[in-house]
Amino acid sequence: MMKTEQEIIKADGIEAARLALKDGGVRLVTGVPGYPINHLFSALQGDETMRAQWQFNEKIAYEMAVGASVLGDRAAVVSKHVGINVMSDPLITSATHGLGAGIVVIAGDDVGAVQSQNEQDSRWYGKLAEIPVFDPSTPGELYDAIVTGFELSERISAPVLLRVVDALLKEKGDISRIKPEITHKKLDKSIWDYTMFGKHQKYLRDGWSHAVREASRSPLNHSSKKGPVGIISSGYASTIASKVAGTMGLSHLSLAFVNPFPDALVDDFLMGVEYVLVCEEASPFIEEQVALPKVKGRLTGHLPRAGPLDDASIRSAIESIDSPGVYRDVRPETLTSRGYAIGKCDDCPYGPAYEAIKSLGAPVAGDMGCSILAASPPYSMLETACSLGSAVSTACGFNKKGVAMIGDFAILHTGLQALVNARLNGHEALVVVFANREAAMTGGQELPDITSLLKDIFKDDCVVNDAGELSKEKISEDLGRLLEAPGLKVYVITASCPTGHQFNKLGA
Repeated sequence: MMKTEQEIIKADGIEAARLALKDGGVRLVTGVPGYPINHLFSALQGDETMRAQWQFNEKIAYEMAVGASVLGDRAAVVSKHVGINVMSDPLITSATHGLGAGIVVIAGDDVGAVQSQNEQDSRWYGKLAEIPVFDPSTPGELYDAIVTGFELSERISAPVLLRVVDALLKEKGDISRIKPEITHKKLDKSIWDYTMFGKHQKYLRDGWSHAVREASRSPLNHSSKKGPVGIISSGYASTIASKVAGTMGLSHLSLAFVNPFPDALVDDFLMGVEYVLVCEEASPFIEEQVALPKVKGRLTGHLPRAGPLDDASIRSAIESIDSPGVYRDVRPETLTSRGYAIGKCDDCPYGPAYEAIKSLGAPVAGDMGCSILAASPPYSMLETACSLGSAVSTACGFNKKGVAMIGDFAILHTGLQALVNARLNGHEALVVVFANREAAMTGGQELPDITSLLKDIFKDDCVVNDAGELSKEKISEDLGRLLEAPGLKVYVITASCPTGHQFNKLGA
């Protein structure tokens, strides 16, 4: 990326991303609420140069970006890491389908699963989808990666994935702001002359091969050779590793353009060192691609197999770098060892409903909304809570009629399809919908009222009540009757969450 008309400013990662999208001429930003990208999206919504709007799920969000791209508008999609799973169908296909203007997907990874159901590493989607992946470590690299990402996306006619973490978004540093020349490229419709197989062949020849060359010479990847022991790092871990390397006199290769993997650059670095420690979060993405006896990291036990890295863990690993392997007595974190558990708000209007559901003695499927709190004391009543929108489908898989606890955001995310599927296939389930008109666990984003929609679909099999008019006894009586009745039953409880409730703060 050539820089002209540079302006050096200091900014945090959120501002760096906003300015990069602004300077990159992005017209549409879509996304889905979640940690750690809520504050980033809020900043984008405040920028009048772009249209930024939350969508109900990540598949919808990405498909909107494709629609913008093919007609010549650059677009960005902002999602937490597990949202990439939902997005993956169109994301993977679009690489060989072809695009017009550039698309950059910003994936917010939750290292340590602070506010998520897992700590999956979004970089792996680059290999699965055969698309470029950037993993910047500083606000400056984040800015450059976004601007470069749009240019690369247009050159190869495929999306680019860029990973951020909470620590990077909060980090402050210098960025070199530029005014790049922007063209509004549209989809080349000659792609329809090719078969599906031919599209893949064409992409590998014209698109992916160009990305390979760019990764091998990208200025976002840089090395410093100082001694026989070195560190290879990527993402925010590079910020920590750079400080350790500097104070300990170590060679250091920092990778911010990680897929296609820059093999030649890595091989050259490896030739000049006796031992290398790979510092990355949260999985051994790089380490698995440089599996040599001299390479140490998470797979060899020198670093923890999961979770975030810090200065102490890297220094400790360097001190034992000549060991072939390090044994770690892993003690999985529990609520007790962590020292705290998140419970529902003290003034939650749904307390009587939780108590009534527990009193039924039926199997209960929860969701990744507030209902997941029913897995812990004092309720301890969930069989499962897998993903956002999953409660209905998992309850339909029970070997007897059970209860699905699900919020209105989860219904809109993916649960509505499961409800319709259950109705059409004659599944047995009692679905309790907590309709609070907000995405309570992810920042309190406002939602539409879905009660009339559910009543229209399920007619007499849908009961709607206001929480303020219900007691535990009334809810127990209603749910008991619906549980005994055959077929799918939907019980909607409307309420408003307390102002300033804890999940507004947690999800932000």
